Amino acid sequence: MLKNWHDDLKGDPLPWLLEEENPSARYLALRHLLDCADCDSQAVDARAAIPNWPPVRDILALMDPVDFWGQAEKPFYGGAMSTHATLHLLAELGMDLTPQVEAACENLLEHGQHESGGFSDGTAGRVLLCHTGNAVQTLIHFGYRRDPRVTRALEYLAERCIAPDGPACLYADGGQCQWGIAKVLGAFADVSLADRSAEQEQATAVLADAVLVCSPDCQEKHPDWLNLGFPLDYQSDLTELCDVLARLDYGPDPRFQHFLEIVLAQQTAEGRWIKQSGTRALQVEEVGQPSKWITIRALRAIKHAQRSLVQATRAALDDSKFT
Repeated sequence: MLKNWHDDLKGDPLPWLLEEENPSARYLALRHLLDCADCDSQAVDARAAIPNWPPVRDILALMDPVDFWGQAEKPFYGGAMSTHATLHLLAELGMDLTPQVEAACENLLEHGQHESGGFSDGTAGRVLLCHTGNAVQTLIHFGYRRDPRVTRALEYLAERCIAPDGPACLYADGGQCQWGIAKVLGAFADVSLADRSAEQEQATAVLADAVLVCSPDCQEKHPDWLNLGFPLDYQSDLTELCDVLARLDYGPDPRFQHFLEIVLAQQTAEGRWIKQSGTRALQVEEVGQPSKWITIRALRAIKHAQRSLVQATRAALDDSKFT
């Protein structure tokens, strides 16, 4: 018998996630875990409170009208505190598009997008998967999905990742960058299946296989995957990887199930996940304490994986009727 997605939780984290003092986590939990529509009154109220929530209000107050969160001509300047990273953080917090945010998005597109379609920190010939994947996710969140510039970025990612050595990265000593792959898969996961091109579907399969065949021993060979963090910049962790793979319908894959078992093993007795790291861009949660955003990411992975299992089981039952 198939289980409900929350059957493997040691406790119920939803009351904690829905606390009104954190409208970002409340909004994300309503939308991604409880399937509330954006027009639902609770979701509307939570999202409307995000810009005035002190951590977000402080981030917005730091934006310079000319240089945004760094230097106008270098949207990657400042690393985790740059315009690029700050926009990505605001998107992850559920921030809505405002004229202020739109101006920063346009700056990112004007000065951060390479002629190839990918995104570059300005270093000659250095277009990174992590930068491009994060930028695409950010821009899609803020309503740029149909913008030709985002379409071009998605085409770049697909073409590059299908090519031999496409996921290679100079920061991975020329090998595949697993963190970069997670960011690109996140970009493809934000595109509906109906809107994904054949090349994007092919690239998704190539990248997913590249991480799934590794079957990392997170305790020894790949301990960084268990360094669960929020906010993440170019880094990734196993909750993010499972989240994007689950949203891409890899839930029934036994290799994915191995990853998910590792994630489930990291939960506390209350059904929460502990923050092990994070950039200095958001200091709401302390290292060593439960993180609402990491918990939401883990729960969304579990939920989508279970949904995929149900769909796969139903499809198999339907097929058996005709054999």
